[in-house]
Amino acid sequence: MRVGRTLTHHFEIETRQYDLLGIDLGEGARRRMIIFGAVIILLWIALLVPIIGVPKKPTVSLYVVPPFVITAFGWRAGKHHERRRRVTEWALAVRYALRAHRPIIGLGARAADKTEYLPWRERVATQKVAGLAKARVTPEWEREVVEELDPQVRAGADITVNQRARLLGADHVQRVSRRTSSGKRN
Repeated sequence: MRVGRTLTHHFEIETRQYDLLGIDLGEGARRRMIIFGAVIILLWIALLVPIIGVPKKPTVSLYVVPPFVITAFGWRAGKHHERRRRVTEWALAVRYALRAHRPIIGLGARAADKTEYLPWRERVATQKVAGLAKARVTPEWEREVVEELDPQVRAGADITVNQRARLLGADHVQRVSRRTSSGKRN
């Protein structure tokens, strides 16, 4: 099976909203981002109204700021995959922490047992987080670089590679394929 890789940047054509409720939005906001933000705001309000109650002057910022922050940072291009949004990466990370990837055995010939899933403690690096919280583990960016004392010391003898490149024409490839196919018939 061949795998194709896209090495060029994809086109991103989105519709934009240039005014909203009589307010000029300048260059325009992406409509999908506006819809995403509206859904996040509605879910956030639906979550907070039973807990805190109707928004009042001291709690308005609690109702407004988190959905806007989630929308602003969540709609950016992902860190690891440019075609994904960060909110998708966050959702996948939470899903992985809670559920893990389901192993596929024999191309789906049988379902995996519960014993074949990764345990939760291996999925979530609780040891590292606890170590960082207690300042036992030095973060990687603060660690000192350890250099080899003698760069001439090696594990074994040197390996010499003797390679020659050959350009084979179509006629030679046909002759070789005839030889191998005629050899299989005997």
